[in-house]
Amino acid sequence: MKKLAIVALAIFTTSAFAYGPGHKGGEHMVERLEKKLALSEEQSTQLEIIFQEQGEKMKALHEETQDKMNAVLTPQQQEKLADMKEKRKERWEERKEKWQEKKGKREE
Repeated sequence: MKKLAIVALAIFTTSAFAYGPGHKGGEHMVERLEKKLALSEEQSTQLEIIFQEQGEKMKALHEETQDKMNAVLTPQQQEKLADMKEKRKERWEERKEKWQEKKGKREE
């Protein structure tokens, strides 16, 4: 059971990095690399494509893992896992808001 909890936690952690619709992770990374590495327009475009492709793969892998986990878990465990995921998402949103507030104050 401990192993399952560790796997679930790992999935929640890595899912934060999977690029979904509207996610700007890849775009932000390319912007940083453009500045730090003086990328050409062609390089930037190629990197954007790479980040998009990898994000889609990560999302598919995450969904596959979730399906496999749900096949092992009871309905009650699945519900509890969904609640854990929702609480983690709420905590992330709170931290994100605080980070944005701090960022806004620094820019003033």
